[in-house]
Amino acid sequence: MNLSFVRRFGLLAFPAIVVAVFLTQSSGVLVGQGSKKKVTPPSPIQLRQLELARKKTLEEFVTNTVKLSVEYERVGLLEESKKLLQTVQKIEAGAPGLKKQLQDKLDSLENSIMSENPFQFELDTSKGWGDPIARVQKGKPIRIQSAGNYRFQLQTVVGPKGFPTEDPIKEMAKGVRCGALMALIVPVDDKGKPGKPSGQIEIGEGREITPKDNGLLFLSINAPLGHKCTGDIDIQLSGYVRPPQ
Repeated sequence: MNLSFVRRFGLLAFPAIVVAVFLTQSSGVLVGQGSKKKVTPPSPIQLRQLELARKKTLEEFVTNTVKLSVEYERVGLLEESKKLLQTVQKIEAGAPGLKKQLQDKLDSLENSIMSENPFQFELDTSKGWGDPIARVQKGKPIRIQSAGNYRFQLQTVVGPKGFPTEDPIKEMAKGVRCGALMALIVPVDDKGKPGKPSGQIEIGEGREITPKDNGLLFLSINAPLGHKCTGDIDIQLSGYVRPPQ
């Protein structure tokens, strides 16, 4: 045994070494001898033994993985707990009852994650998009909830085309009800440079959304340029959100 290797990588390297040895040996059976020796088909007894060994291995893996998931949940690492259960869900071909239990637990963990890190504030409806509310992550869902009323006021002249919707920052949003709470995510690259935002997302009284990019979250009401709306809306954010700075 190369002691310098052990000192450098520690005992954690041993599982990888064992796996590598087994893979090398098993590949030699077919690759090294495939052209010289014909492999004998397994007997029914051998097949039964292999199937029992496979089943036992899977059962042990599932049991140990679920136990580890519970430990992660106990110390508050819900995302890690969820990932472990998702791994079990992908490989376990057991009874429907077990599959349902796994899915119910995953749903419970997801709801707990989405309820984490809540922060509340009042959104001033007179200020348009204003400053970014939070920083969001690609593929990580967030929950936005709102309550309250505000005064919608507008005195302007408009033609038969209605209000323009070409500019997502300055104008009305397409596909969002007039006066509804809406969100906008501005992508931000690794250097902090903002990109072109996608369309506005109607939130209304509440919605969960999954960002398509890392970026900054903005909130506003869907009102045309020049509106004189007044009042505050109570907002609660939770899930995978971080402060904008």
